[in-house]
Amino acid sequence: MGVSAEQWLAALGAAAVAAFHCRRHPDGIVMVSRTPEFVGVMQTLSGVLDEPTLLSQLNARWPTVSGSAPFEVVDDTLTWRCVLQSTDGADDDHLAILVLPHEHRMPNNAFSTIVENLPDIVTRYTSGFRCLYANPALGEATGVPAEARFGRTLAEMVAPAELAADFEAAYRRVVDTGAPVEFEFDYTGPAGLCHYLGRATPEFDHSGQVSAILAVIRDVSEVRRLQHQLEHLARTDPLTSLLNRRSFTDRLDVELGRVRAGQAGLSLLMLDLDHFKQINDRFGHVAGDRVLEAVGRILTAETRPHDVAARLGGDEFCIALIDTCADEARAAADRIRRQISTIEGEDGTPIGVSVSVGVAVADDKDITALDLLARVDALMYQSKHGGHRER
Repeated sequence: MGVSAEQWLAALGAAAVAAFHCRRHPDGIVMVSRTPEFVGVMQTLSGVLDEPTLLSQLNARWPTVSGSAPFEVVDDTLTWRCVLQSTDGADDDHLAILVLPHEHRMPNNAFSTIVENLPDIVTRYTSGFRCLYANPALGEATGVPAEARFGRTLAEMVAPAELAADFEAAYRRVVDTGAPVEFEFDYTGPAGLCHYLGRATPEFDHSGQVSAILAVIRDVSEVRRLQHQLEHLARTDPLTSLLNRRSFTDRLDVELGRVRAGQAGLSLLMLDLDHFKQINDRFGHVAGDRVLEAVGRILTAETRPHDVAARLGGDEFCIALIDTCADEARAAADRIRRQISTIEGEDGTPIGVSVSVGVAVADDKDITALDLLARVDALMYQSKHGGHRER
């Protein structure tokens, strides 16, 4: 059994030989696969030689009759030469070894090894957006081997098409401006939906023109997740997961703007647990926290998705009922009061929690959220100390 082209290429790769497997078609030569050493050479020769140029010159200098014997193709400037051998005698299928003068050979494989093992995606493109190099991290992120992308354009190798267009637009800015460009995007690969941050930088030839684009792309999904968590913690009360005072006030200002514009109605419920200190004294602060958590769950369950509930601090809560009149707001207050009265202790016995409620309907006199909060807070205070369950 003969040795396949890929087996030969694997052996050449193990020997750190700059080699590739190519096929000759009527419309030109295409690269099938490459050794890591060949990829490293293309990086070293940036601005001197790239893969499309190499293939073009090979095609132009290909002998009329190649046969099964090895043959050479030499660059006019003696920058490189290729030794080619047909595989299994096939005229259109060849293995090629790239031979360079001593000054162009890679002095050290350390840098190439580092790039090959980076968790970040590292790619390199021509100014025409054809892939010159991609490290293995790209294959891990997309499920498509990195070497399968060499020589292909962004449109040919990036899906969906909208993402390919975004990449090309970013890289075109690099070519047009000669300056680095940063970009962000989401991509669904083998690991699921991930968020990436990329930076593309130009490489210049001897005349100062952009000859290639080097891009480094990092998966920042975990950073983004932590960022969202921090934003959530900054907006919410950690015990009940309701909005905190600051976030609630900001939202209330927005809704009041709609009220003044005649676009919506708004009612506010201010709730204060009665004798909450006695609950803490009798059952302990852990039990008190459980009561507050239970109140948070009740407020979430008894309000609609577009309503807004908040813990303003201590045992004080507030609810903004969007597009709700006074009668509907009082009915909601009754439901919530009844539910809170059923809160049980660890033994399943109702603790006997009661709540005082102030109800206010926003009007054009409520210029800010603080105006409305002060008004409903006064009503709640009257309810709590005037012997009425609700004002």
